[in-house]
Amino acid sequence: MISAESTLADVCFAVSAALEAHGMSGVLTGGSAAALYAPQAYMSDDADFILDADDPLAEVKVALEPIGFQRDGRSRIFVHLNSKFTVDFPKGPLSVGGEYIHETHILERGDMRLRILTRTDCIRDRLAHFYFWSDYTALNAAVGVAAQNFDEVEIDLLRAWTERESPALLEKFAEFEQRLHQALHR
Repeated sequence: MISAESTLADVCFAVSAALEAHGMSGVLTGGSAAALYAPQAYMSDDADFILDADDPLAEVKVALEPIGFQRDGRSRIFVHLNSKFTVDFPKGPLSVGGEYIHETHILERGDMRLRILTRTDCIRDRLAHFYFWSDYTALNAAVGVAAQNFDEVEIDLLRAWTERESPALLEKFAEFEQRLHQALHR
C-alpha cells in the first residue's frame, strides 16, 4: 500500500504491478529511471512510464485507482493523496533523441517486476535533455548513473549515438566525459 513513507521505488513497483494486473505494460523512463539507478546522485518527484501499447488513459485510470492514484483532470498525470510522488504517462513511442528503444531492463522486488530503461539508455535520455535543452540537472543525473554503474555502461555507444544525433554535440559529450572522470576519481 502506498503511504507518505513510500519511496519513489515503492511507487514505481506498485504502478508497474497494477498495470500488469490489468494487462498493460510500461517502461520507467526519464529522471525517475535515473533516480532508481543513482539515488545518491539524483532525486525525482515523479515516475514517468511510457506504455507499450496505446492504452487509453481511461484504462490506466482503472488500473491505478485500486492503489490510490487518481487522474489529475485531463492531464496524463496521476496523483495520490498520501504520496508526494506523481505518475506521468508521456506519449510514446519509447525513444531517445531520434532512436527508438527496443531493449529494456527488468528490476525485481519480491514477486514484482519493473521494466526500466537500460543504464546506457537512461544516460542517453538524460544526455538528450542536456544536449537539446541545456539541462544541467539532467547532465548531473547522467554522470551519476554512469559513475555508479560504470561497469554496465557502454561509453563508446554513448559517444557514437551523440555523433549520430549531431557531430556538434560532441563538445557537450566531452563535458559529460570530463565530469564523469572527475566523479570516478574523487
